[in-house]
Amino acid sequence: MDTIDWTREFFIEKGELFLRVMNAKWEKAREEAHYIKKLLELLGVRENSLILDLGCGNGRISINLGKLGYRVLGLDISPLFIRDAVEKAKIHGVGDRVLFRVADARRIDEELGDYREFDAVLMYWSTILGYYGEEVDLDILNRIKRITRPGGFLLILNTASYDSIILRAGVSGTNACYFNDIDEEYAYIERALFDPYTATLTSTWSFYRKNGRDLVFIDDVSFKLRIYTLHEVIELAKRAGWVFTAAYHDLASLSPYRPLFSGLNVVFKSE
Repeated sequence: MDTIDWTREFFIEKGELFLRVMNAKWEKAREEAHYIKKLLELLGVRENSLILDLGCGNGRISINLGKLGYRVLGLDISPLFIRDAVEKAKIHGVGDRVLFRVADARRIDEELGDYREFDAVLMYWSTILGYYGEEVDLDILNRIKRITRPGGFLLILNTASYDSIILRAGVSGTNACYFNDIDEEYAYIERALFDPYTATLTSTWSFYRKNGRDLVFIDDVSFKLRIYTLHEVIELAKRAGWVFTAAYHDLASLSPYRPLFSGLNVVFKSE
């Protein structure tokens, strides 16, 4: 499965399927944004600071951070997601504080124009990092640093870690299948294959519409993700000039990172 092909198919050509998953996550978006605000305040990033939500999807985190007093620019590669985010920003009354644009993270510094002084850049829910391979990830981290003010922060949050994935693979096997409810109308079955030799997760999501006790097949989409250890992410960011600040077990408690049991919630500083 080619990297460029999967990102285009998953987020653009068949983006309406993943949009259903994102819409279901709006239920907890306000709570998630409060946790992020708590972390931002711990770092000294106060209300009215300028935040970049990179890989924002249809805006659930951006809009809720806007409601909490931040100025936010949300960027995503999918025109469908951005159109939906713009409409939701109007509905939630934050159109003056939260803006959305279609953009590719691989050219982020070139596409932003005058936006060069972000107080914090947010990459939330296993977004972008791991999509394109290590060298492209390094280049993206370099580009993000160019648009972040000195003393600003990069937050890689709620992101799959090698520890958590290898633990799941050890319990369920490297080739596992999971059923996931989206809402009252839709569900998907995930078939996940983890390769421990390349630290790559290849996953196919089969989407279904519920019809009583039956499931009516809609379509398949697949993605391929390089899964990093905490150490690898720290080293990659260091090569791009970022300074490691902290790693947490989760955003609710902000307790220290726990090997095997934590996703990636990592903070870096630009100096």
